[in-house]
Amino acid sequence: MFKTYKPCRSACWISQFSVYLKPAEHDDVSHFRIYTEPALHLDGQPIPVKGEAKFLGVVFDSKLNFSSHVKYLKKKCLKALNLLRVVGHTDWGADRATLLKLYRTLVWSKLDYGSVIYGSAKKHVLRALDPIHHQGLRIALGAFRNGNENVDKLAKAALNRTSTSGKLICYCDLKPKINTYIKSVWQRDWDAEGANKLHEVLPNLGEDLHRRGEGAGRKLETAMSRLRVGHTWLTQSYLLKNEQQPFCCACDSLYTVRHTLIERPDVQDTRRKYFSVTDLYRLFREVNPSRIAGYLKDLGVYGKI
Repeated sequence: MFKTYKPCRSACWISQFSVYLKPAEHDDVSHFRIYTEPALHLDGQPIPVKGEAKFLGVVFDSKLNFSSHVKYLKKKCLKALNLLRVVGHTDWGADRATLLKLYRTLVWSKLDYGSVIYGSAKKHVLRALDPIHHQGLRIALGAFRNGNENVDKLAKAALNRTSTSGKLICYCDLKPKINTYIKSVWQRDWDAEGANKLHEVLPNLGEDLHRRGEGAGRKLETAMSRLRVGHTWLTQSYLLKNEQQPFCCACDSLYTVRHTLIERPDVQDTRRKYFSVTDLYRLFREVNPSRIAGYLKDLGVYGKI
C-alpha cells in the first residue's frame, strides 16, 4: 500500500521562494505500471490523478505511446484544413502558392511542433497523421480525389559501410552528401516505376511543373494539376460511381488523360490548331497551359476535368 508522501525538497523550495502553485492546476500522471496510485499532496491539498496531461501543447499519457496526442493533433489539423477548403475553391479560390503557404502555416506547423517528442511513437500510431498531410497537398494543388490506393512504398535501408577514413569532419558537411544519396535512391526507385503513367510526365524528380500555370487563375491551375497527375472527373468518376471504366466512342480505347490529349484520332485537326507535340513530357513543358485549356474547351470536356 502506498502512503501519503511527506513534504519533499520540491515542496520546501516552493515554500521558501514563495512560488504560488494551485493544486487544482496540476495533475499526477504515472508512467509506470502500478496497482495503487500514490497519494500526492501539495500544501495539504491532493493532486488529482489522471491518465493523461498536456504540457506545452503535447499530451503525455500514462503509457507514453502518444496515441492521445496524435488524436488531439489530428482533430486540430482537420479544423485548419476546413479553411483551406473554403479559400481553395477550384473556380474562384486562391492560387497554388498562397494555398501552400496557408498549409505550411496552419497545418504543417502543428504537425512539426513537438515532433521531436511524439515522433518516438510507433509507426501505426503516427500513420494516422498521413491523411492530414495528403489532404492538405491535395487541396492546395487541386488534385482529384481518387480511391484509397496505397501508392507509398517503404524506403530501402542504406547499406552499412564498415570502412572509415579516420578523419574527423563536421556533421554539417555530411548533409549535402546525405541529401544527394537520398535523392539518388528516390530517383532510382522512381525509374523502376517505368509503367507508371506519372513517369512519362515527370521522369526527373524535383522538377516543378506547377509553376507554368501560376497566375492563370485557380480554375486553370486545378485543371493542369489534375491532367499532370492523370486523375480527372472525366476519367476517374466511374470509380466513385461504381461503374465500368469508359471507352472512347471513336476507337474503343480506354478513356484516359493521355488518350484525350495525345492519341484520340477523331480530333486530330482540332488538336493541331493548339499544339503538335506527340507525348505528355513535351506537352506540359513546351505548350502554354491556356492552349491546352482551349483544346479541351473545343472538345467540350474542360468543365469535366
